[in-house]
Amino acid sequence: MKPLRFKFKLKYLAILALAALLLGNRGFRSLVKNYREYRLLKAEKAQLELQRRDLGNKLEEISKKPAIEQAARKELGLIRPDETEYRFPPPKESDK
Repeated sequence: MKPLRFKFKLKYLAILALAALLLGNRGFRSLVKNYREYRLLKAEKAQLELQRRDLGNKLEEISKKPAIEQAARKELGLIRPDETEYRFPPPKESDK
């Protein structure tokens, strides 16, 4: 029975030694840390690429509309740098 117990303890000792070697080694911990960071950055990159593609599609859609400039001028009051805008008050009821 003694050889079996010795084998059993040897197995746990080998696992413990392997765990201590891997977890105690700064290089291995650094490798695991870098791999986790790589996965996070890869996911973030995929999300940003998807967002960029969506924004590109929106920009393309907006630039195809011919009334964009008119809407910007009317709703936002935008003018070109070399233009002058004149604003007149609406006529009063008594002037009509």
